[in-house]
Amino acid sequence: MLFFPFRVDLNFNRIPLLTILVCVVCLFIYINQEASFDKMQTAAKQYCQKDHERMFWLVIEKVYGERDTEACSRVFYHIHSYKNPKQRIDELVEQADKFASRSEVSSRVIIRGMLEEKYREFRLSGVNQDLTTQLIYEPHSYNLVNMITASFAHGSWDHLLGNLFFFFAFAASIEMILGMLRYVLIFASLAIGTHLSYSLAMMNVNDALPTLGLSGVVMGMIGVFVYLMPKINIRCFLWFFVIFRIVKVPAYLLAAWYVSWDIYALYFSEDQSAINFIAHLSGATIGFGLGVIFLVERKEEIQHEIMMYHENEKNLEKKEE
Repeated sequence: MLFFPFRVDLNFNRIPLLTILVCVVCLFIYINQEASFDKMQTAAKQYCQKDHERMFWLVIEKVYGERDTEACSRVFYHIHSYKNPKQRIDELVEQADKFASRSEVSSRVIIRGMLEEKYREFRLSGVNQDLTTQLIYEPHSYNLVNMITASFAHGSWDHLLGNLFFFFAFAASIEMILGMLRYVLIFASLAIGTHLSYSLAMMNVNDALPTLGLSGVVMGMIGVFVYLMPKINIRCFLWFFVIFRIVKVPAYLLAAWYVSWDIYALYFSEDQSAINFIAHLSGATIGFGLGVIFLVERKEEIQHEIMMYHENEKNLEKKEE
């Protein structure tokens, strides 16, 4: 079953320039992420095709299980794509098989020495660091810049397009209703707040994964929207087997569905490797909280504006009759 929102039941005379700009920037960045990834893979393969000594290939086999160019390029890609290559080398050394003729300690010394020497040579060949590695947010870094950049980076086309679709459905209305300045402040607060929440949740998890994507901000925009206009209908596309239909769902019910699903997935789903549910839930909470704290007066104004809008529509209908 497919069920996703595509339009708020409101009409605006202005164009949501900042929302469009965010979408364009995300698209531009992801295209460059893909290009950077391809360049880095090519550089790793070219390095591995050089004439290396026999011990080098033995080390590659112990690390990756194969003694060929493909295995070699993957080893160097994985090292170079880490923000801390030394840490990645340590991890590879710990996971590697030992040499049959040597002790475990001696094997690790040889493998570490070879990987460090060859990676230094690979890095000096002029290969740039993967763009995604530069943009992602490491939860133990508390890096404010990467809290912002990670929101614009994505892991795949599906990840990107899904986020942008939901983002535009809600964020465009927020921009029109609150104006550009408050929109920018809300966006930045959500980007920083969701990543900070992830860091706090992962504080005692040593192997916490880095994160990227706009989904935390998307859920935050939904939270703001629900606070301001809980009963406004959202037009959603429903596809269930052979049924295709456009349905209208009140914003608060749609938000409740998303939040409930994320809570269920966070605590009961076995497959959470690709989705940061903490960012989703913290985003919705922060977004709604920003509304409660800073937008009480604006909510009252919006309710009055909506009421006037519906009255005008009724009057137009009567005149047409």
